[in-house]
Amino acid sequence: MSPRLFLLLLLRRWHARIGLSAVIFFLFLAVTGVALNHGSDLGLDARYVHAAWLARWYGLTPEPPRHAFRSGRHALIAANGRWLLDGRISGEKFPRPVGLVALPGMVIAASDGALYIYGEDGVLVDRLEKGALPGTPVQAIGSGARQFILRTASGTFASVDALSWRPAPRDAIAWSAPAELSAAERERYGVLLEPGISVQQLLLDLHSGRFAGRYGPLAVDLLAVFLAVLSLSGAWLFLKRRHRRERH
Repeated sequence: MSPRLFLLLLLRRWHARIGLSAVIFFLFLAVTGVALNHGSDLGLDARYVHAAWLARWYGLTPEPPRHAFRSGRHALIAANGRWLLDGRISGEKFPRPVGLVALPGMVIAASDGALYIYGEDGVLVDRLEKGALPGTPVQAIGSGARQFILRTASGTFASVDALSWRPAPRDAIAWSAPAELSAAERERYGVLLEPGISVQQLLLDLHSGRFAGRYGPLAVDLLAVFLAVLSLSGAWLFLKRRHRRERH
């Protein structure tokens, strides 16, 4: 058997099998590519995947929750950039909170640079940042005489709606302070507050091969070259068969 005939038979035998794998690979690249092109419209950067094994794969070290801010029947626990308000995840990539205050019709949480206004149902209504605050950084928040109290580096201020401010009274202020969590609470809340990876980042790493580590992109490049060779060999087989038919 001539080397050319042997090569032809070998290509025909394996081309279909390898082609099926190539179709799966191409479909994966196409689907992830389309999703990434429309990532903003799909909100992929705001959606997160939370799994302990995925956090370990990305080298993320979970920070166990240690404290809770409580006000009335409301509780705020934070860890790994996530806030858990009344048992409900409030958001991702949030700063460390400095306090929680419940007022009639609203719940206010604070970081050192912003106030987060929630309704009684735990839904975020508004976020007030530096331009809307009487001073920053926020050092503490509290309540007194049905007013919200804000202590900043510029002074202490009071408000009934967190919008208009005036100098606060110096007495009868109940400042929000963190309460230590029990070991059982740390374990339970730690599961709920696992660090996450955005869906957009995950798809990007899978699409490029970076998910597999430093050699992942090289593997994807080699697969692309291999698929190009497969395409060329398929075209060669087609033309070869057509040429043979024309000769007969």
